[in-house]
Amino acid sequence: MKSAAPKHARTLATGNSARRGFSLLEVLLSLGIFLTAFVALSQLSTNGMRAAVAARLETKAIMRCESKLAEIVAAVEPLDDVAEQPFEDDGSWTWSMQTAVGPHADLQNVTVTVKYDAGNQQAATSFSMSRLIRDPIVYEMAAAAAAAEEEAALEGDGL
Repeated sequence: MKSAAPKHARTLATGNSARRGFSLLEVLLSLGIFLTAFVALSQLSTNGMRAAVAARLETKAIMRCESKLAEIVAAVEPLDDVAEQPFEDDGSWTWSMQTAVGPHADLQNVTVTVKYDAGNQQAATSFSMSRLIRDPIVYEMAAAAAAAEEEAALEGDGL
């Protein structure tokens, strides 16, 4: 014969109760695992953002350095040493140029260094690039010699 008591009352009385929830220890353990994973993921995200900013700044430094070297090759900028000259469009970027005698008499070794300093060390970057450039004095001497030869040829022809 079956008892008239409800089923859950019978299970509590006999000790074979079904688990209805989590214990405090299980909740604390799962919360600790969750927080550890959250902290690790947030650190990865922060490191990724720092790396992205550093890569963006390094790319800008490379582009500015190439641009300044192209200006020097095109004789827009004189071939004189320059120290910490700010760029016209952004004063936080500066450039320097050092020239040295190249491996041959008519070559100059030009090194351009671009720096970015926003005030904090995490965002600071710098990049240097070197290039061999033909000495402009050689061009001027060759042009003067060619002009003198042309003038002498014109005088010799009686024109």
